[in-house]
Amino acid sequence: MISFNGVNMRYKDLVVMENFCEEFEENKVNCILGPSGCGKTTMLNLIGGIIDENSGKITKPGRVSYIFQDDSLIPQKTARQNLELVLKSVYKSAAELRKATDTFLELSELYKAAELYPHEMSGGMRRRLALIRAFAYPSDILLMDEPFKALDISLKDNIIKSFLALHEKDKRTVLFVTHNIDEALLTGDFIHLYSGKPMSLQQKIAVNGEKRNRKIYDENITILKNEVYKQTEKWQLKN
Repeated sequence: MISFNGVNMRYKDLVVMENFCEEFEENKVNCILGPSGCGKTTMLNLIGGIIDENSGKITKPGRVSYIFQDDSLIPQKTARQNLELVLKSVYKSAAELRKATDTFLELSELYKAAELYPHEMSGGMRRRLALIRAFAYPSDILLMDEPFKALDISLKDNIIKSFLALHEKDKRTVLFVTHNIDEALLTGDFIHLYSGKPMSLQQKIAVNGEKRNRKIYDENITILKNEVYKQTEKWQLKN
């Protein structure tokens, strides 16, 4: 489990967190929604160890992988080489490394693109490679910062299905920052709604049911969507 206990975080005179306390469910997809600038990315950076809290305590399992808004692939390396970079620390022999890399390429349906460089791949292929690279690294926590933001509707749908299939096979604790309510409802086990600043939890919503079969027009999803919209209206009132 990831927990924040009395965490304080500020940038000069800007208070982002003040005595902030929160817990995130282990091996679940925890979606993070909140107005721009409320501290969502700061939260991910604190968990990822990119920045340090001013005071308080953050408890978390060991290893962290990260999916950013862009694919962050290394342009001078092929799809295979991009995967090998994160697998080298796990598989010491060349034969084991090759076998593991092949497995992940097949899992992401990128085996035929193994020797392509990022600029030779489509946007969907690059996004799938970034996704499988994050899962290939043996982390306990997966941090996602709006990874589907720039995708068109059909491509986003396919990438979300790939993400859900991967998480079903390899459970880990996910924190998924998004501004898109539909993304949160389709992927999340829990939705954490925040306001700021300083950052504070408005509501935590459980999203029940089999994720692979969810449809945004399902009755229970529509009810939750209306509930989320009620909370987002409060952001507008505060601004």
